[in-house]
Amino acid sequence: MLSGLSFGQNIEPVRKTVQKINQTKDFKITTIPYSYFMDNNQVTDNGIELKGFYKDAALKKMEHFIGLSAWNIVTEYFFSENHQLIFVHSIKFQTVDEKGYLEKPQKLSEIRCYYENNKLIKSVGTFDNDEKTDYLKESQNLKNDLKNYKKL
Repeated sequence: MLSGLSFGQNIEPVRKTVQKINQTKDFKITTIPYSYFMDNNQVTDNGIELKGFYKDAALKKMEHFIGLSAWNIVTEYFFSENHQLIFVHSIKFQTVDEKGYLEKPQKLSEIRCYYENNKLIKSVGTFDNDEKTDYLKESQNLKNDLKNYKKL
């Protein structure tokens, strides 16, 4: 099922920027392990990991993994040349069913969010989630985690 929020803005420039980032080689990658999040009282059943992808000292992309008891959530954040959030892609996978752990996790839901000037301009898909995630706020929190971890 697809639903969307759209204000008529052209998302093609965002798509091109995301494609360019995904085709980039030789990122400098910073990985924040689960132990950092545990030290900050963020605990889940199957871990948390954050990766920051840098090119020329600028953060271009983040990958955030959250492992919960019966599902995993993988969210990618993409940033423009001026360091603003432009795109979020989040997928929720079921990892356990009534028979136990699944050999191949099943996609439960997926959402794509497009941003311009720190405002949501288009949302595609639905997310099977009890609460709406504020990806702008979440991206700032995760960027702060990357900065704080680098200082350690």
